[in-house]
Amino acid sequence: MSVTLSLTESQTLTALRSFLISILPAGTEVVKAQDNRVPEPRGENFVTMTPILRDRLETNVHTYSDGYPSAPSTKSILEPTKVTVQLDVHGPASADNAQVISTLFRDEYAVTAFAATGFDVTPLYADDPKQVPFVNGEQQVEERWIVEAVMQCNPSITVPQDFAASVPTISFGNPLQ
Repeated sequence: MSVTLSLTESQTLTALRSFLISILPAGTEVVKAQDNRVPEPRGENFVTMTPILRDRLETNVHTYSDGYPSAPSTKSILEPTKVTVQLDVHGPASADNAQVISTLFRDEYAVTAFAATGFDVTPLYADDPKQVPFVNGEQQVEERWIVEAVMQCNPSITVPQDFAASVPTISFGNPLQ
């Protein structure tokens, strides 16, 4: 049996992307950043997502599964993790879109939207939007606002685990005699 991970970065970003698409104006593209040889999205308003930090939130939680005799035995290690994603909000509507993102990410609305994705990802908080100019490939300055969105994800790693079917005992007699 190999090691398995229950929640990947791709799934975490999928949950975030689903939320963003549901709250931003129609036609606003949401893509993962840092893809080489990929041009900016064609639409004038778009958002790029860049994962920038993964922090452990608490001590690992272990669970065991003794599958003997029909299945392999396993140990699962859950590490609650805080994931920070930088959202670069581009375009003429970037200030308004950044405001919508930061407001709704901080609301119960986001918790419900993330729960609907089916992934074990929950929004924690977002910082205030910051205006940071962006120079594109044509050396033109574009409007860009940045929001850092912070989520909790709960990935679990499953590894093989051996269990004893029985424990032999050896008697050495009475040591006081």
